[in-house]
Amino acid sequence: TSRKSGIGHEALLKRKAEEKLESYRRKIRMKNQAEETAAEQFRMRLKTKQDEMKLEGDLRRSQRACQQLDAQKNIQVPREAWYWLRLEEEAEEEEEEEKEQDEDEYKSEDLSVLEKLQILTSYLRQEHLYCIWCGTAYEDKEDLSSNCPGPTSADHD
Repeated sequence: TSRKSGIGHEALLKRKAEEKLESYRRKIRMKNQAEETAAEQFRMRLKTKQDEMKLEGDLRRSQRACQQLDAQKNIQVPREAWYWLRLEEEAEEEEEEEKEQDEDEYKSEDLSVLEKLQILTSYLRQEHLYCIWCGTAYEDKEDLSSNCPGPTSADHD
């Protein structure tokens, strides 16, 4: 039996083996990149979820503070229904009533948690000279602007 051999044939086998190895390495690299990407996306989703939960927590703290500070000024009704934390039954009843009423200046359902937080913290700063991140009610606007780092959570990091 004559086996093909010779300089040309061995070079061909060597080249095929190298191509196979290179193809295998490329697949491994792609698999690793895909795993890294998946891990990075997972970390981003987790961070987004944590950020969301932090915002929701800050909003609830703002609503609680707003309710207490408004009560101290004998304000019986919040400027917007969502400015205060409410009992679930009340909230459901009010939502039914709101659906029957005409459009408000802005419906709370149209606002994101972040937008609500920005609106409410701004109200707390203007009406009550209060910052939820400092946890402080200031004497006057001067006191607030000189002693509070700013109107956002990030300003307080």
